[in-house]
Amino acid sequence: MRNLTMHLTGAALCALCAFAPAAALAQASPPSAAAAAGEDEARGDNARAAQLYREGNDAFKQKRWSDAELSYLKAWALVRSFDIAANLGEVQLQLKKPRSAATFLSFALRTAPPSAKAEQIARMRHFLDEAKAQVGTVRVRVKNVTDAEVFVDLERVPAEEVKHELYLEPGPHLLVIRRAGYEDEHLGVLAAPRMTETIEPELKPKAEKAPVAAGPGAARPGAASAPGMGDAKTKAPAAGARAEERAGGPRTAVITGGVVAAGVAAGVGTVLAVVAASKWSAASDQRDELRREGGVYVCAAGQRTPSCRDAVERYDDASGLWNAAIWSWIGAGTVGLGTAAYAWLAKVPPERAGSVKVSPMLAVHGGGLVVTSAW
Repeated sequence: MRNLTMHLTGAALCALCAFAPAAALAQASPPSAAAAAGEDEARGDNARAAQLYREGNDAFKQKRWSDAELSYLKAWALVRSFDIAANLGEVQLQLKKPRSAATFLSFALRTAPPSAKAEQIARMRHFLDEAKAQVGTVRVRVKNVTDAEVFVDLERVPAEEVKHELYLEPGPHLLVIRRAGYEDEHLGVLAAPRMTETIEPELKPKAEKAPVAAGPGAARPGAASAPGMGDAKTKAPAAGARAEERAGGPRTAVITGGVVAAGVAAGVGTVLAVVAASKWSAASDQRDELRREGGVYVCAAGQRTPSCRDAVERYDDASGLWNAAIWSWIGAGTVGLGTAAYAWLAKVPPERAGSVKVSPMLAVHGGGLVVTSAW
C-alpha cells in the first residue's frame, strides 16, 4: 500500500491566495475595478483548486484512482502547481498511463520550490523513474531555430514539453518539426522503454520564388494576342516548362520522399519483427521451463501462477509487436507502390493522363493500390 505524501495542503494554498493580494495592496495604489475583479477571480480559482485537491487526496487514500485523477485534473485546469502535478502523476501510474504520468512528474520536479522537502523530491524522482521505465524519451534540439513547433502523430506538443523531454508510448511514431519560413522536417522515431534519444535536426529555409519578369513579348493587360509567330513564341516556353517540371521538378522530390518513407517504414517493421521474435522466444523458453516443472497443464486457465501470467503477457506483447511489424511492411509496400505509380504516371502524356486512375485499397489482412486505365 502506498502512503500519500501531501506536497501542499489545501490550507496552504488558501493561505498563499490570501497573502498575495494583501501584499500587492500594501505596495500599490488602490486597484481599478477591472483589476479587483481579476483578483477576485484568481482567489476563486485558487479556492476551488484547493477544494478539488483535497477531494483528490481523499480519493487517493481510498484507492479510488479514477476519481482522484478527475479531481486532480480539474484542479490542474485552474492552478498548475507542482503538488497537483506530482499527485496526478502517481495516480496515472496506478491507472497504467505512464506517458502522461511522466509528463506531470517531470513538471513537478522542474517547478518544485526550494521549500519542498527532500523526501518529496525523492518521491517524485522515484515515480518519474518508474514511469520512464515504461516509455521512450525523446529530446528535440533544433540546431538553427529556437521556437519550432513539434507534432507527434499529428498532435501538437506544448512548448513547455518541447523545451525539455517528450515521452512516447513504445512503438513507431511520426515527428513533424515546423517553423514559419522553413520546410517541415518529418522524422520517424521508434520509441522503446528506458531508452532516450536526442534529435538535432536543422530546418531548411523555404526557397523564395523569383518574380517572373515581363519581357518584350509579354502580353499587356487588356490587349488581345494576335495569332502568328508571336503566339507560337509565347506557347513554346509553357510547353518547355511542363517538360522541365516532368523531367526533374517536383516529381523528383516526391519520388525521393516516397522512397525514403517506404524505407523507414520497412526498417521499422524489421526492428519490430526482431523484437517480437525475441519476446516470443523468451516466452516459449519460459513456458517450456514451467511445463517441465509442473506438467503440461501448469498454465491452464483458472490456475495460472504469476510466472504463467508473465509468460502469457510476453506472448501478447510479441503478438502485438508482430502485428505492428506487419502493418509497417504493408505501409512500406503501399508507399512504394504509390511512388512507383506516380513515377510512371508522370511519363504519361497530358492528353492521356485523365484516363489513368489510382485508388487505394485497404482490407483487414492487407492493402494496396488499384491502377486502372484505358487508351
